[in-house]
Amino acid sequence: MNQTLELLKKRKSIRKYTEEKIADKEMEYILKAAMAAPSATNARDWSFIVTRDRDIINKMAEANGRDSNPLKGAQMAVLVCGDLSRSCSATDYWIIDCSIAASFMNVAAESLGISSVWLGTWPELNKVEAQRKLFNLPVNIIPHSIISFGHADEDPNRPRIEWEADRVHIDKW
Repeated sequence: MNQTLELLKKRKSIRKYTEEKIADKEMEYILKAAMAAPSATNARDWSFIVTRDRDIINKMAEANGRDSNPLKGAQMAVLVCGDLSRSCSATDYWIIDCSIAASFMNVAAESLGISSVWLGTWPELNKVEAQRKLFNLPVNIIPHSIISFGHADEDPNRPRIEWEADRVHIDKW
């Protein structure tokens, strides 16, 4: 079977990590993948705040609430942000564009043997404002999501639902 499909099927959200660090080359590879993502009218209306600083990561987790506890053990975190100054005429496409870039990061990390989990920020405005305040973001930069990265300290091979035929409709509902 195709290697890309196998990689996509292998990727799972991992919430517990070892202490093993993420190298600069790995971080750059993950970010290059994000920047290879498609965006509406090729606006590339995203920006990324990357940190491996434990204190900052913990503050991000606190600002994002209880569901973001996986950050506390992460070796790297990326705050994915929309940049409204770069968005196209349909300004809300930044939300989709950031989602695609985040997904590309998850898959790129998996290809390196690095685990990750997507942690939502947008559209919960209390989380958006907390991240905005933490990083002193300009008004045109909107926090979208946080991706937590590390080497798995839980079973990455647990079963996963792969195919649900009842979710596919051909030519009609």
